[in-house]
Amino acid sequence: MKFLHTADLHLKRGEENRISVLKWLIDKADTLKSDYFIIAGDLFDSDTDAALLRPKLKKLFESARTQFLVIPGNHDAKSFSHDYDYGSNVMQLVTTPFEICECRGINVCAIPYQDKKFSECIKELPPEVDILIAHGTLYDESFIYTILDDEETKYMPIFPANLENRARYVALGHLHSKCIDKQYKKTRTVYPGSPIAVDTKCNQERLFSLVTIDKKQFTVDFIAVEDSPYWLSKEFFVFPGSEEQKLRELASFLVSVDKAIVMPNVIINGYIAQKDREFQQHINELEQKFKPKFADLHISNNVQSWDTIIEDRLVQNFVKKTQNLDDALRRKIHEIVFPIFSDALK
Repeated sequence: MKFLHTADLHLKRGEENRISVLKWLIDKADTLKSDYFIIAGDLFDSDTDAALLRPKLKKLFESARTQFLVIPGNHDAKSFSHDYDYGSNVMQLVTTPFEICECRGINVCAIPYQDKKFSECIKELPPEVDILIAHGTLYDESFIYTILDDEETKYMPIFPANLENRARYVALGHLHSKCIDKQYKKTRTVYPGSPIAVDTKCNQERLFSLVTIDKKQFTVDFIAVEDSPYWLSKEFFVFPGSEEQKLRELASFLVSVDKAIVMPNVIINGYIAQKDREFQQHINELEQKFKPKFADLHISNNVQSWDTIIEDRLVQNFVKKTQNLDDALRRKIHEIVFPIFSDALK
C-alpha cells in the first residue's frame, strides 16, 4: 500500500500557483497509484482562505482516485469538522487528542494541531500504530534552532523522546524550509517541507515523500515536485573600494543560475566608500535587468555607507593594509573596527 505525504501548502486567495502545485501532487498520486494522500496540516493559510476556497477544493479532491487523510494545522485549525464537506474521498481527522483509523489493515493515528504539548496528546495512544500524523514543532537540536525563530517553535512542541517507538512512520507538518528525515529508535520521522516555496527559507528543491508499507516492512522515497520554484540564497560582502567588483560578481552569479525554477535571494552586506543612493541605483539596474529571467528575485541591500569616514587618512591606511587578507578574516576585522572608527571620528 502507498501513502503520499505532504504538508503546509498554505493555499490562499490570489495564489493560483499554490493550487496548481496541489493539482500536480494529486495527478502524481494517481500516476504513482498512491492509495492514500496525507496532508499533515496547514492546507490553508487561514480559516478565511479555507471558507472561500472550500468549494473549489471539493471539486479538485473529488476528481482524484486517491483517498485523502487531512488534519488541521495551526493556520487552519478551525477549517475542518464533520460539518464541512470536502468530498466523499476526504477523511477529516479532527478528533482530539487523537483519532485512530484503519486503512486496509494499516493503523493510522492522527493528532490534529492543538494548543498543548504533544506529550499530553499521546498519553492514551495505543501501542500498535503504523503511521502517525501530526502538526507541530519537533525540538531536535540538530536542526531546530537553525531554521526557526523563537515565535515559530511554540506550536504543539514535540520532543524526540515522545516519538521513540511510537509508530513505524511519523508524518509531520509545520516546518516549511526543507525535507527532514530522522530516525528515533524504530520510528522513522519525516517533515516533507512545503511543496511550495512559501518564503525565502525554502531554499532547496521541493519534495514529497512516498511511503510503501505493509505489516512487515516499509520504504520511504523522496520525490521532487517538478516545476515548483524554490529559493537559492547567496550573500555578498562589500569592502570599501570593492563596490564595482562585487556588482560584477553579483551579475555573474545571476547569469550562472540556469535552472528556471530557482529564485535567487541575494543578501548584500558590508561597507562602501560610495554614497547610499549611488550604490542602490546600480543594484536597481541589475534587478531590473535580471528579474524577467526568474519567477522571483530578491536583492536585499544592507550595506553601510562610510563615504565621509573613508576620507580620513587613518581609515584609508587601515583599508589598504587589510585588503590582502583572507576575506573571512578581513570581514571580521571590518565588522569590529569600522564602528570604532565611526565613534572616534564624530
